Amino acid sequence: MLFRPVNLILLIFCSALWCGACSKDPTQPPPDPSAAGSLAPPDGECLFILGQADETQMRAYLNEVRNEPLPAGFAFYTSLSNGAVQGDLPRYKSFCDDYPNTTLQLAIWTGERQWGDPGYYLDEILSGRYDANISALASACRTFGKPIYIRFGYEFDGWHNAYPPDKYIAAYRYFVDRMRQAGVKNVAYVWHSWGVGAYYGSSDFPAFYPPLPQGQEVNQALWYPGDDYVDWVGLSVFGSGWGDLQGNQVIQWLISFAENHGKPVMLAESAPIKTSGQSDPDWVIPNTDWLRNVYSLCAANDAVKAFTYINVDWEGSNPSSTWGDTRIQAAPSAVRNFWLQQVSGLRHGGAALYEAIGYQP
Repeated sequence: MLFRPVNLILLIFCSALWCGACSKDPTQPPPDPSAAGSLAPPDGECLFILGQADETQMRAYLNEVRNEPLPAGFAFYTSLSNGAVQGDLPRYKSFCDDYPNTTLQLAIWTGERQWGDPGYYLDEILSGRYDANISALASACRTFGKPIYIRFGYEFDGWHNAYPPDKYIAAYRYFVDRMRQAGVKNVAYVWHSWGVGAYYGSSDFPAFYPPLPQGQEVNQALWYPGDDYVDWVGLSVFGSGWGDLQGNQVIQWLISFAENHGKPVMLAESAPIKTSGQSDPDWVIPNTDWLRNVYSLCAANDAVKAFTYINVDWEGSNPSSTWGDTRIQAAPSAVRNFWLQQVSGLRHGGAALYEAIGYQP
């Protein structure tokens, strides 16, 4: 939910936005049929991806919780700002090279509302300001030697980002087009929602979010770049996981949307965070409720084909956080044992992984 290295022009007609989001832009080249595809496992299987921490915390999970078999992938972040790709990708490759037959999940930060007008960073992408860095990323991906899942502009519908739909769609397509034109064949693109009610900021930023036509519902479809640009539908599960995910209207809407568009679903960021809003550096995962809800969601929906778990001490890493410590190794033994029992049923790394997801090195 947070990077936490630490949003196109006005909507003119929202009906036109809808059409543009759901159909191919005739000015853009067609998708490359030799590209990676979804890199999804078969029905009935769900990838386990370990995230979104630094290398030291990743290794701590492997050393203290489970290292055999390896996770199917590791989740990291970068941005298109100068120097980020050039510094981050060599580190990530060095780390991942230590763990054969695994994948990389890579989030691309594209700005937050606190740093500028809605969609300011997306505008900068479209202006060509970061073209050289997109080229550097494409080169790094081509030579990475592993399958990669890229989450461009993750949590596009979150209030903390404030991405006007037209800006987001245009920048997302621009990015994917440039990656394809650069010959990247090992990347699947994840369209990642924050998994709760979509933020459409017509009250906060009327100049950037014109009123929608009467009867037009605000939902994630407003931000959809089109089937030709999306390989996965991603969503976040944080505090919502303490509740009934099978009855969660937003999450079930997103799963149905993915199924209707023939896309697999990735739980792209998730953790059983503390929701009190109060700091407590001693807080750890108290029980198995959140884990049971998430594993039940995965088991009940064949469309859910990847589960990314954030195994970090949020408050230890960031004193301003109130999210507690979601490391499995810090949890009570009942939680650890339940985790080990359930995670063993997910698809991990290993010699058969690449064949299962349709990747040819």
